[in-house]
Amino acid sequence: MTRYGLPFQGYHQRREAEWVGALVLMGVAIALLLPGATFSRPTIGAFSDIAPEGTWGAALLGVAVVRMIGLWVNGSKRHSPSLRLVTAAVGAAVRTALAWLLAKDGYPGWNTGVGAYGVLAVVDAYCAFRAIWDQGANDARAAILRRAAR
Repeated sequence: MTRYGLPFQGYHQRREAEWVGALVLMGVAIALLLPGATFSRPTIGAFSDIAPEGTWGAALLGVAVVRMIGLWVNGSKRHSPSLRLVTAAVGAAVRTALAWLLAKDGYPGWNTGVGAYGVLAVVDAYCAFRAIWDQGANDARAAILRRAAR
């Protein structure tokens, strides 16, 4: 019996890294939306030059939720990896920026955030490329079906 809609089942089984990436992005967004001045820390204060904390939190929460919806739809309903590609690319960009800012915190050596966000950025970049590969596989299947229908 095939189950659909639950993480890590059906087509979701190869998407664990994408689900974790979405959940981590949601955690960062919630941390930014909670009371307190997260951007007052000099390490990530550069983000405030672009937008206020609440804007970042809401935007990242939106990306995380859209990513989860895209993963659910892609794994349960139909195969359309476009949302997965875009949201994984956004996740990779945000995590790369965080790793870079943490690396430039003014202290000698790298802190653990550089390693953690750096690895998450690489994993999200891999997930984005995986979505591109999935789209290619979908296009190949569609071409086979078109040829068979003739």
